[in-house]
Amino acid sequence: MTVDSDSPIDTGDGDRAGRGRRIIVALTVLGVLIAAASLARDYFGVTSGDAEGEQQTVAQVPSGTPGPPTPTGGVADTSGPTGAPSASAGTLLDTLEVQGGGANLVKLPRALDGRPGYDRSITISCPRNTSADKHREVLYPLLRRYLDLTTTVRPWSPDDPQARAAVTVLTNTNQPDGTVQRLERRSVVARHDTSTALSVDVEGTDELVLRVGCERPTGVVVLTGTRLAPG
Repeated sequence: MTVDSDSPIDTGDGDRAGRGRRIIVALTVLGVLIAAASLARDYFGVTSGDAEGEQQTVAQVPSGTPGPPTPTGGVADTSGPTGAPSASAGTLLDTLEVQGGGANLVKLPRALDGRPGYDRSITISCPRNTSADKHREVLYPLLRRYLDLTTTVRPWSPDDPQARAAVTVLTNTNQPDGTVQRLERRSVVARHDTSTALSVDVEGTDELVLRVGCERPTGVVVLTGTRLAPG
C-alpha cells in the first residue's frame, strides 16, 4: 500500500485539544458557580440550612414585654429604679386642727412674707403685757401619736431690733381619775430677727400647748419647720 505524503495524517491531537478546552470551560463555569454560591451564603444567607437556622433562632425568642437592656460588659439591673430621697419624716404641725387659742394665730407680717425659711410658718401674736394678758397660748391635739416636736423660733418686732421673746412648750396628759396633768417641757428665749432651734419630747401626751411671751406687745413669734415625729 502506497502512502500519499501530501494527505493529512489523523494523529488524534485535535480531538484531545478540543476535549481539553471543553474541560477547562466546564471547570471555569463550575468554579464561578461555587464562588457565587459561597458569596450568597456568606452575605445573604439564602441556603436552606441557613434559613432553617434563622427560623430556629426566632422560635427561641421569649414572648412578652422585653426587659431593660443589658449594660455593656455587665448584667441587666433588676433591682428597679432608685427613688429620690424623701423629705424629712413627720407631720407638719400646721396641718393639725387647732384645738384652742386659734384667735392668737395671725398672718405672717408683710416684712417677712417671701423671705427664705418662712414658708409653712405658725405666727403667734405677742401679748399686751397686762395683768390679764401676760402670755398667749395655742393648743393642738396630739392624742399620744407622736414622739418629738422640732421647730425653729423666730421672734420679730417692728419697733425694737433688740426685743426678745420666749416660747414655752407644755403638754397635757389625761389621767385615769379624770384630771389633766400639765407639764412644762422646755422654754427658749430668742431675740428679734434671729432663729433658735427647739426640740421637745412629747411622747404619750394628749395635747400640745405653745405659750408665747414678748418684751414688745407689737411683735410676733414665728415658728417655722414645725414637725411632729410619729410614734
